Amino acid sequence: MKKRMNVAVVLLIAAIAVVAASCTDPAAQRAKTSGMVSVVDASGEQIALDKPAERIVCLYEPALDAIYMLHAEDKIVGVFNDVYVSEELFPYYGSMDNRILEKRLPSFGMGNTANLEQIIAAKPDLVVAYAAHEDLINALRQAGLTVYAVKAELYDDVFKTVQDMATLTGTGERGAELVSFVKQEIVKMQERVDSNQTKRRVYFAWAYGRVFSTTGTNSMMHTCLTMAGVENVCPFDVDQPNISAETLIHWNPDMIVMWNDSPTIFYEKKEFAGIRAIQDRQIFNLRPMFLYNPHTLKALCTAAAINHWAYPNTEMDLQPLITNVLTKLYGKEKADRLAEQW
Repeated sequence: MKKRMNVAVVLLIAAIAVVAASCTDPAAQRAKTSGMVSVVDASGEQIALDKPAERIVCLYEPALDAIYMLHAEDKIVGVFNDVYVSEELFPYYGSMDNRILEKRLPSFGMGNTANLEQIIAAKPDLVVAYAAHEDLINALRQAGLTVYAVKAELYDDVFKTVQDMATLTGTGERGAELVSFVKQEIVKMQERVDSNQTKRRVYFAWAYGRVFSTTGTNSMMHTCLTMAGVENVCPFDVDQPNISAETLIHWNPDMIVMWNDSPTIFYEKKEFAGIRAIQDRQIFNLRPMFLYNPHTLKALCTAAAINHWAYPNTEMDLQPLITNVLTKLYGKEKADRLAEQW
């Protein structure tokens, strides 16, 4: 009997200790009293703020894009250099934000070469950086800054980026609305592809003349092809495999989708004359790149365009189709400004 009582007393004391610890732990108290926002980033690190971020330095484009979709761009106090120097970024972000158009928003470099001192001087309550830039992230954290490491390389990553940015900026309702819209549209798109119809076989080629650099099955562009209801002719389980001319001829795709290059690159190669896509003039271009970035929610634009080319709908032209998606993603004002750049 006495032994049972001792065990009960020990358990009671342990329980009291747990409660007391939770009551005195500062982090636990903040979570209860100040509405702490918390997410786990791509590196597995828990990122916690006492309140939604008000000053954000964003050094990764898919996250920056998400912030503009969330209508939280006023919180941005610094960006990466490419926002100003890239022809694929500056006109579009400049059209949405006068601070970028007039080059008033500070830029802090690129990747691991970003200027640590300038970032610290900007006094951000949140820095968003690409997860692969570990040296920069570690240096910023050692300097006492809160850093969210992000990647948006695959399907789930893209949605997580938006959801986490929404949590960290206090725009959760808008984030949920965006994710729900894209997922619903993907389902609708795939339902429109007749299950009895033979899928179009598609070869994808990356930009800058890399006609033999394609997309494998472990990539976001492959996911876009799948969402569009077509078959990727490349079976390799990698991100961006390089192939030979003989392999492409052997695959003999029905359709070729290019990333911002001219179809003449293919049409001028005599050895490709027998490829079905060449014979049928079925080469299409995802241009401008900003509107078809597969590592953002605009993966829906990419999939919608490919679906439209593969299974033409005579009742809908491509431009109004993409404009409608952009309106849902950014809001009408931003979408109208983006359309002016198209």
